[in-house]
Amino acid sequence: MFFLGPVNTFDTNVIQHKIPLKNGMKPYKQKLRQINPLLLPSIEKEVRKLLQAKITIPLRYSEWVANLVPVRKKNGEIRPCLDCRNLNRASLK
Repeated sequence: MFFLGPVNTFDTNVIQHKIPLKNGMKPYKQKLRQINPLLLPSIEKEVRKLLQAKITIPLRYSEWVANLVPVRKKNGEIRPCLDCRNLNRASLK
C-alpha cells in the first residue's frame, strides 16, 4: 500500500496533518479489486515514477485502505488514482 501525497521532511512533533472524522466512524479497508493484466505494466511504471519523485511513500500499516484505480488520460497514458469514497464519507466537511 502507498500513501499518495507530498512528502516533506518536517518533524512530526512540530507539524502533523490529520483528517477530521465524524464521531463513531471506524476505519474502512476496501476489498482488493483485480486490475486488468494488460494495464499492469503501465501502472507499475507510473507508481515507480511517483516513488522515485518521492510523491508517494510505502506505508506498512494503515487503518484506511483504498484501492488503486487506473484512469486513462486523453493522451492514452494511465494515471493511478485512489478510491477514497469511504474516507470522504467519514470526514467532516
